[in-house]
Amino acid sequence: MRKIIQILLFIISYVPLYFILFFQNINDTLWDKKGVFIGWRESLQINNVSIAFLVLIVGSLSLYFILYRIVIKSAHEEFAVTQVHDNHSEHLSYLATYILPFIGLKFDTWQNILSTIALFYILGHIYIKTNLILTNPTLTFFGYHISKVESEKEKTKIIIHKIPIKEGEKQKAVHLIQNIYLQKEKIL
Repeated sequence: MRKIIQILLFIISYVPLYFILFFQNINDTLWDKKGVFIGWRESLQINNVSIAFLVLIVGSLSLYFILYRIVIKSAHEEFAVTQVHDNHSEHLSYLATYILPFIGLKFDTWQNILSTIALFYILGHIYIKTNLILTNPTLTFFGYHISKVESEKEKTKIIIHKIPIKEGEKQKAVHLIQNIYLQKEKIL
């Protein structure tokens, strides 16, 4: 289960890249030289790469909501927070290192597509092994923050949260992987 959560978070982390590549690969040649619409079938065929990225966007966002429902229904731990440290500086390095290099990718040959898939696989492996879950820019789009907290037993935990965490408060959080938790939100 923990490995599945990491894989899902990796896929979700690239939603901003999918958006960029979707727009970058749109072929807007929808009219012939006479100004006549080329037809829906032809339009879809010349935009198959953009459509694939649109499917990735919708699929990734769907995975986010599925993951959220699964995790939020899971059993949680409760602990008192003694110290809180924000962890926002990592997002820019993630964008620069893992998203910007992909912008120039071409998907015009099977070799380019295969090499891109291989690159994603390698990055996914690194993402999972090194816990780059903490630098998931898509989570920030959904209003999450990432904080390191010290609990009453001096254990450092990393919490992905929407509701601000204050020192001295009790927190309910679902264990994701290692020392990383997702805050269990209060349902009003």
